[in-house]
Amino acid sequence: MKKILFIFILFSTFTNGFSQFRKLENRNHNLNKELDEIIHDNDFKNAGFAFLAIDLNSGETIAGYNSDMALKPASTQKLITTATALELYGPDYKFETKLEYTGTIDTVNHILYGDIIIMGGGDPTLGSKYFDTTKNKQFLSQWVNGIKSLGIDSVAGAVIADAGYYSLDIVPPTWSWQNMGNYFGAGACGLSIYDNYYSIFLNSGSTVGDTTIISELMPEIPGLVFENAVIADSISYDNAYIFGAPYSFHRSLRGEIPLNKSDFVIKGSIPDPACLAAMELEKALVEIGVGLKNKATTFRILKQNGEYPDANRKEILTIYSPQLSLIITETNVHSINLYAEHFLNHSGIKLGSNPDTKSSAEAVQEFWKEKGMDIQGMELNDGSGLSTYNQFTPRQMVFLLNYMKNESRYFDAFFHSMAVAGETGTIENMFKASVAEGKIRAKSGTISRVKAYSGYVESLSGREIAFSMVVNNFSCSSGTARDKLERLMISLAEFNK
Repeated sequence: MKKILFIFILFSTFTNGFSQFRKLENRNHNLNKELDEIIHDNDFKNAGFAFLAIDLNSGETIAGYNSDMALKPASTQKLITTATALELYGPDYKFETKLEYTGTIDTVNHILYGDIIIMGGGDPTLGSKYFDTTKNKQFLSQWVNGIKSLGIDSVAGAVIADAGYYSLDIVPPTWSWQNMGNYFGAGACGLSIYDNYYSIFLNSGSTVGDTTIISELMPEIPGLVFENAVIADSISYDNAYIFGAPYSFHRSLRGEIPLNKSDFVIKGSIPDPACLAAMELEKALVEIGVGLKNKATTFRILKQNGEYPDANRKEILTIYSPQLSLIITETNVHSINLYAEHFLNHSGIKLGSNPDTKSSAEAVQEFWKEKGMDIQGMELNDGSGLSTYNQFTPRQMVFLLNYMKNESRYFDAFFHSMAVAGETGTIENMFKASVAEGKIRAKSGTISRVKAYSGYVESLSGREIAFSMVVNNFSCSSGTARDKLERLMISLAEFNK
């Protein structure tokens, strides 16, 4: 009786509002057995679980359960954000950061009677560690050389950073206090730098409860003050958190790190990336003997003080980011929240909305609605999936995956931006020695009591399958939930009908 009821539930789920995909007639396969085990798993008894898999070529529904249930997607939301950016800008697009100056140059005395302006253009990779063309502060050398080429020995003004390309509310309003001070809680700034995070090096003692000592901060951030309450504990992992608001130069450190550690690294979000960019250029200029009358600052700070710099600017040079497809690959393979937040705001600009989280998220939802997606139940509150207010359904995600495969000109870039099962990224250590190894391209998602996976799989029978699975509020550990969903994904790869 139980088996008959389960099949009825599956057929009801498949036929509910998904007319663009046909039912798969033969349902006697191991995939449904794995699905049945998850549905009746005691660890998922109080959880919300939803799943859908379709054949991308025939349009058949392979299997599904609760596919219209809206759940927290965690970082699988990055697939929506990156797909949108690809559709709007194309894989070859590059972000721009302009170096400019105001006023006039006295070519006899080599004095700039004006300011040096860093005009941000939303590039998330300026000084990034992830690309050979951006690491090791190459941008600073370019800026300094550009200023030297003008014959400037001193500046009767300041270095001023302009981050007004995006909203000055750099952190999405629904992010939690526990997240925003840490490196994964770095928000999108119109002028970002060094992936918008810094590293704190801590030394711990040999006794549980010992206080830790900060030995180094990299990069140096003038004015940043720490209240350090991190202690040593008999653990083997990083359990320390950094608390602090955007633009605030006071940070509180709480939690624990392992015993007997020297230079143990924890990472925090830079409080004002644009201000740091200005200070970095000021420092580099002083090091080569270029004097500046005023201290580095930002347009935001000046406007707060009622000051408005000269709007008549002259370009010195432009720095370009790596192409969009490469940035998207880093975003999806390594799950970089900062890059996804930049993509969201940048998409908002292209879609004619304000470059802030709320307006851009609404514009992105409307964009996919116009493509034919049923967005009922969808709630986008950021670009990365870090917000616990986000919601979407497996049906919506599979629509996106199907659209990118069968409608988009940029499928190749999108497909290759995802991690490979057992080989790369956040699923590198999964699927080892299974049929699924090397056969799945997917994005994982993990936040508190949330596990999700979405992507593509090539089955044993040669089917190209798009799938999405999400579980919220499970009772087991995150690792155990991952193992259960891993078995379901392996059964997709084993599908031989």
